[in-house]
Amino acid sequence: MRWTVAILAALALGAGVVAAVADRTLFDADGFATRVDTALRTQAVSADVASRLTDEALRVEPDLIALRPLVQGAAESLVRGAAFRSLVRGAARDVHRSVFDRDAATVTLTVADVGVLLAQALERLRPDLARSIPEELEVRIAETAGDAETAAVEVVAFGEKVRLIALLGVLAFAGLAVFAVWRWRRDGLLRVGVAVAAVLGLLAVAALALPAVLTGDPALREVFETWLDPLAAWAGALAGVGAIAALAAAAILRPVALLPILFGSEAAAEPARPGLLARTPAWLRALIVIAAGAALIVEPLGVLRILAVAAGVVLVLAGAGELLRLAGDPAAPLRMPRGGRIAVAAGGLVAVLAAAAFAAGGGPPDPVLVGRCNGSAELCDKRLDEVRFVGTHNAMSEPSWLFAAQDAGIEAQLRDGVRALLIDTHYGFQTPRGVATDLERDSKSRQKIEEGVSAEFVETAMRLRTRMGFDGSGTSEVFLCHAFCEVGATRALEALESVHRFLVANPEEVLILSIEDDTDAPTTAKLIRDSGLIREVYQGPAEPPWPTLRELIERNERVLVLIENDPGDEPWMHRQSDVMQETPYHFASASELAADDSCRPNRGGTTGSLLLVNHWVDTSPAPRRSIARQVNARGFLEPRLERCERERGMVANVVAVDFYRQGDVPASVGRSASP
Repeated sequence: MRWTVAILAALALGAGVVAAVADRTLFDADGFATRVDTALRTQAVSADVASRLTDEALRVEPDLIALRPLVQGAAESLVRGAAFRSLVRGAARDVHRSVFDRDAATVTLTVADVGVLLAQALERLRPDLARSIPEELEVRIAETAGDAETAAVEVVAFGEKVRLIALLGVLAFAGLAVFAVWRWRRDGLLRVGVAVAAVLGLLAVAALALPAVLTGDPALREVFETWLDPLAAWAGALAGVGAIAALAAAAILRPVALLPILFGSEAAAEPARPGLLARTPAWLRALIVIAAGAALIVEPLGVLRILAVAAGVVLVLAGAGELLRLAGDPAAPLRMPRGGRIAVAAGGLVAVLAAAAFAAGGGPPDPVLVGRCNGSAELCDKRLDEVRFVGTHNAMSEPSWLFAAQDAGIEAQLRDGVRALLIDTHYGFQTPRGVATDLERDSKSRQKIEEGVSAEFVETAMRLRTRMGFDGSGTSEVFLCHAFCEVGATRALEALESVHRFLVANPEEVLILSIEDDTDAPTTAKLIRDSGLIREVYQGPAEPPWPTLRELIERNERVLVLIENDPGDEPWMHRQSDVMQETPYHFASASELAADDSCRPNRGGTTGSLLLVNHWVDTSPAPRRSIARQVNARGFLEPRLERCERERGMVANVVAVDFYRQGDVPASVGRSASP
C-alpha cells in the first residue's frame, strides 16, 4: 500500500511535468518561437537550413548553379545571423498562430524575405550575383505530412487539455504525497522521495536518450533534443528533489553517508558492504560493459552528456546526504542547530531547481540580437511611450519633387536614423509626363486638401495637370503625394516595400508609420499587406501599458501603424487621434515655433498616450532649408522639446521635422529622458 501510493504520486508528478513543459515550449507562441530559434542555432540544423536556402535560390535562378559554393557560403553566413533568426522567430509565431486559430490550410514553417538577406550577404562578394537573387525568395524549414488541417485541429484539441493535465497532475501528486506523509510519517516521505527520484529520473534519462533512438538524421536529432532538453532538465531536477527528500527522511531514520562511498573515506558511517556491482553476475557485468562501450562508440557526445548530468546530480545528493548525516550524528564535532536538516534539504532543493531552470531555459533567453534597440542598448527596456523617434514630416517629399520637404528619400532617411515616417496616400494615374491626382476617388474633399497648402501650390499643381494632357483614362493606383500628385509622387507600394526591406535587414529597429490617408481603409490595409510590411506590424492594443522596444523586437512587431482619417476594421490600424496627442503644426516663422504656446494641445486633445511634436515652419508652397537649419539646430530644438515635455507631462515620442539633415536633429532627439 505504501509503495503503491508513492509510485502513483510520482507518476502523477511525471505526467504533470510532461504537460507543463509541453504547454511552455509547444503550446505557447513565444516558447515555441524560442525553441525553433534554439534549434536553428545548432550546427546540423543551421547547415540543413542553409542547404535548403541554397537549393531554393538555385531553383529560382538556375544560372547560379555553377556558383553554388559561393551561394552556399553566403547562405551559411546568413543563417547564423541575427536578421535571419528574427525572421525565423516571426515565422514560427505566424505558423503557431495559424494552427491555434484553427485557420491553417497547411502547417508549414516557411521563412519569407530571405532573398533580401541573401542578396545583402552576396553584395560584398559579388554585386552582380546579388542582383540576380529575387527578393521574394522563401525557404521552407518544415512541413507536416498528410492532412495538415486535421493535424492542426488535433494539436489544438490536445493543447487545450495540456494545461489542465499539468494542473491535475501536480494536484494529484500533492494530495498523495501529503496523505503518505500524514499516514506513515517519515517512512511515507522516504518512499515518496524514492519513487519521485526513480520515476522522474527515468523520465529524464528517456528524454536525453530518445532523440538518438528516434532518428539517425543529425539535424532532426538536434531538433528533438531542443524540444526534449527542458523536459530532461526539469525531470532531472525533480528527481534530485525527490532524492533529497528521501535522504532527509533517511537521515532521521538512520544516518546515510554517501561521500565516504564515493571517495573511499575510512570514516564511513556504516560497515562496508559488497557493492551492487560486486553482487551482479559476471555475465551481466560483461554485457553492461559491452553495451556501455557500444554506446560510447555510436554516440560519444550524447553518452558523455548523460554521464555529466548524472554526475552532477550524484554530487549534489552526496553533499546533501553528508550534511544531513552530520546533522543527525550525536558524535559529530559540530552539531547543526535545530532545524538545520530542514535548511540543508531546502538549500539542496533550491540548488537543484535553479540548475534545472538554467538548463531548461528558465532564466533570461539567449538574445536573438546584439541588444541595440533603435541603435542604443539603453532603449531596449524602455516602453514605446518612453522613447523619442526622429520623424520626417511629408517623408515622401524627396529632392526630386517640385516642393521638396526632405533632404533624401525614405530609404536614405531610414539609413540615417529616421524612425517615424509621416506620409500621405492618394489615388493617382501614371502618365508619360507625371502622375495626375484621381480627384474623383480622394476620400477628403478638394476644399479640405487645398486648405492645407497655399494658393500658389494649388495653382502650380493645376498648371502641371493641364500640361500632362491627362484625359481621365487609365488605371488608378495609390501614390504617396502631398495634396496633389502633380507636384511629386512615389508609388506607395514601392515605398512601403523599401521600408519592409529595411526592417528585414535591420531586425532591431522599431518604427512608427503615420498615414494621412486619402485612400479608403481596405485600400490602405491591402497596401501594407502587399508590401510585406504586415509581417512587422504591431498587433497589440495601442494603449498603455505599451511594450518595451525589446518586446516588440522579440515578437517582430516593430511597426506601429497610425491612420489619420479612416482606420477601418483592421485591429492593427489605429486612429491616430485616439493614440497620439500633438502640438500645433502651422507656424509662419521660427519665432512662432519658439513661442510659449507652441506646445499647446492640438488634434487628439489630451487623451492619447503618445505625443507628436510638430517642428517645422510652414513657408508654403516651398519649405526652406535655411529655416530648417535654424529650427533644427540643437540650441533651438532641444529647449522646445524639453518645454513641450514639461508642459504636456509626456515624452516627445515623435519629433517631426523638415529637412532632417539640416541642424542637429539626431543628436537633439536622441537625448531622451522621461519627463
